[in-house]
Parts: sequence; structure tokens; C-alpha cells
Amino acid sequence: MKLNRCNKIAVLACGLALAAAATSASAASQGVGAAGGEAPNSITTDNRASYELSVGTEMMTGDTTYQIGFPLVSPTGVVYEGHFPISELIWPLDVWLGRIDGRATINDQWRINATLKKDLSTPDDNMEDSDWLTASNPSRLDVFSESEISSFDAIIVDTDVEWAFFRRGNMSVYAGLGYLYQNLDYEGELLQQFSPSGIPGAEYHGDGRVGITYEMIYSIPYLKFGGDLQAGPNLTMEGSIAYSPIVNAEDTDHHLLREYGGKISSGDMEGDAFMLEISGKYLFTPSIFMEAGFQLTKIEVDGTQAQEYGWGFPIGTVDEEAESTQSSGFISVGYSF
Repeated sequence: MKLNRCNKIAVLACGLALAAAATSASAASQGVGAAGGEAPNSITTDNRASYELSVGTEMMTGDTTYQIGFPLVSPTGVVYEGHFPISELIWPLDVWLGRIDGRATINDQWRINATLKKDLSTPDDNMEDSDWLTASNPSRLDVFSESEISSFDAIIVDTDVEWAFFRRGNMSVYAGLGYLYQNLDYEGELLQQFSPSGIPGAEYHGDGRVGITYEMIYSIPYLKFGGDLQAGPNLTMEGSIAYSPIVNAEDTDHHLLREYGGKISSGDMEGDAFMLEISGKYLFTPSIFMEAGFQLTKIEVDGTQAQEYGWGFPIGTVDEEAESTQSSGFISVGYSF
């Protein structure tokens, strides 16, 4: 895993080098002409800074899903082989978010963006927990349960620096570096558990108590490429793609009602992420605008999960994989100054 991550860091560095090369080529083709004059369409720098601030709402759909399975390493170091997965939990992400966006445009080549999002609602869908326990038939679903999301907290922070390395007419192309942070925190109340395969003793009904809590934290530095298009006197279109080869994810699952003080499972994972955004901004006046857009985020990570009982008794470690698919549409109003 460490070697793979080093390769991904090299890819990120290569992307930055390519952006720098593109900048040099653009400067060479649009810079000083043979007679020493400035060629048409050359990039000129405007040192006047401007700022934007907007507020709005966003509807997100998707989920965060994690799976665990063999090999299991006991506290004494004994390794037990088996199938993967043995358990899967799907946490829904159909929520409304409030968002605040800020942008500082330093000049026509540099700008800084920042977005803060906070939950406004709780997912309507239930958490689904599935277990495959039979070694001789690992595809057979043995235990299934659903829990109602009784509490949900989300904090999402996204910030980046963009550098416009090419400009021609009404279009500009930029590269950037950014950082995305997501903290998703759930509480769930068991509704019903049963065994589709008929395992005895697996039938339970919830009693209104919180039976499980789950927290997932994503830390995502990324490389970004995008473009702006002045589609009309008052309309600007923006689009970008971003990729991160060095995602870090940490999650904690606490089954509160298990024996010995409950079962606590803590994961440490690494992986990658892909992000897409398309938006449009319409100016009502030189200062007041409305913006609407679409975002898509795909995160995939894997690593290990350490398990212990709430009283501090270690159980061992298992392999863990997690992925999150998030799509959302947003609308906001803002002011330029």
C-alpha cells in the first residue's frame, strides 16, 4: 500500500509539472512578438483584487458504504483466513445542506475559493447492515438489519487556489491545488434484525434506544483543472475536474448494545477520489448574482480496522474497504465587492 501511495504522489507531481509546462508554452505563444511588441490575445495582469460572498442550499444524495472481512489478525498475532466481505454497512446521504461560499480574486491569474457546508436535515433512508457468516457459502446473506437515522451531523470544508495559465477571448483555463474535509457523524436506532437464511436467534426488534454510532472523516488534498467561459454579458459558466491520489479516511463504528460494554471498531484507510463540478453564474447587477451548479464526488479507500470491546478488551484487526458516492445540486445568491 505504501508503494502504491508513492506512485500516486508521483502522478500528482507530474500533473503539476504538466501545468507548469503548459504555462510556459502559453507564455511563449502569446508573449512578445518578433518586433518586441505584445501579440494579440496575450494575458495581461490586472492587480485589482475583488471578492465574492454567497449563501445557499444544496441537496445531496448518495451514501457511504464500508465492508470488513478476512484476514482476521488476533491480538496474539495469529492470522485467520476467510472470505471478504463478512459485513457491510450502508449509511445514507440524502440530506439538505446549507452552504457559504467565498472567493478572493487576486488578479486575472490567481484566485482563492472556500466553501463551508453544514447539515440542515437528517437522512430519510435507513442504514442497512448485512452479514455473510457461512464460510461454506459466503454469498449467502445470513443477517440483515435496518436502523433509523436518529441524529446526523455533517461538516464539509473545501478550499483551493486556482491559477489561470491560459486565456483567449472569453475563455480561460486554470489549474489548482485544493483540500476537501468531510466529517459525517451518525446515530442509529435499530428497527428490525432478522436472518434471511434462517439462522436461529437472529430476530430482534428495536426498543427506541440508540444502538449504533458511526463517524467517517475524509481528508482529501487534490489537484484540479478547469475552465471559465463568458457565455453572455451577464452569464459565466464554470467547470472543473479534480483528482486526489492520497485520500486519508478514518472511521469509528460503535455498536453500543453489544456485550462487554459494546463493540468499537476503528478504521484507518487510504485511497483516491474523483470530483466533478459544473456551475453557472448570472449577474442581476454588477454586484448581485445567483449561482447554480452540480457536483459529483467518488471516494474509494481501503485499509485495516481494529476492533475492541468497550471495556478495553482487544478483539483483533480485519481488512476494511469503504467508498462514498455523493451527487448534489445547489443554488445560492451572492454579492461581489
